[in-house]
Amino acid sequence: MPRENRGHTWKIRGRAAFAVAVLALAPCRVACGQAILVLLFGDKFASENFQGGIKIDLAWSTLAGLPDAERLRSFAVGGFLELRLGSRFSIQPEFTFKSPAGARGLPFTPTGNARLDSAFAGASAVSVARTLGYITIPILAKVTFGPLRLGVGPQLGYIVKAFDHYTGTVSREDDLSYDLSLWSRVNRWDAGVNVLAEYALSQRRGLQSLRVRASWYRAFGDALKDAPGQNDVLTVGIGVPIGGPKAAAK
Repeated sequence: MPRENRGHTWKIRGRAAFAVAVLALAPCRVACGQAILVLLFGDKFASENFQGGIKIDLAWSTLAGLPDAERLRSFAVGGFLELRLGSRFSIQPEFTFKSPAGARGLPFTPTGNARLDSAFAGASAVSVARTLGYITIPILAKVTFGPLRLGVGPQLGYIVKAFDHYTGTVSREDDLSYDLSLWSRVNRWDAGVNVLAEYALSQRRGLQSLRVRASWYRAFGDALKDAPGQNDVLTVGIGVPIGGPKAAAK
């Protein structure tokens, strides 16, 4: 192939790869928008009494009150803002763009499709995972005991994803699968209480310290309109403040 054509081919491939990358990242652009703003402008608003940052958590969710429900593992991503009200007290609103919920290990229930139900009836190792996803806003009142910080407060969430994932084995493991939408059955809003424990890895940095987090959320009502099961989510992760000591000193 002539050198000029090879160069032109690489340009086309490069543009195609860029286009694929943009399309792949498009769904998370809105979700990550405010977190990116925190990253870009954290130095502008950080002070010794006000701090923003991002949080990344491993999450184990279940549906309390639903028989046989087991915890489903996923991860949560979002941000936080912390306003110090005194030497020991602060308010911390958070925003979680990817807040998982649901449970696994649920018994098989008919899908409403006779052919599918017949296929699952002939399969082995059939299981159902209920996958729910929310955008959530906890607002926590926190008290500090040295490096330990404890918080509690209400949390409000709005559903963005809801389906049951069916799997079964016919000739090889999990070669039969089906997703059943729950959108018509789910309650759009979810409210409950969130309890948070944080450990500051550097006390002398105050609000700017990297923090190890553990939280527990329990909903007041059922996730679905026609079935029991209250969202119950445990998370463990880190909080990364955005803005350095110089910004705080100002």
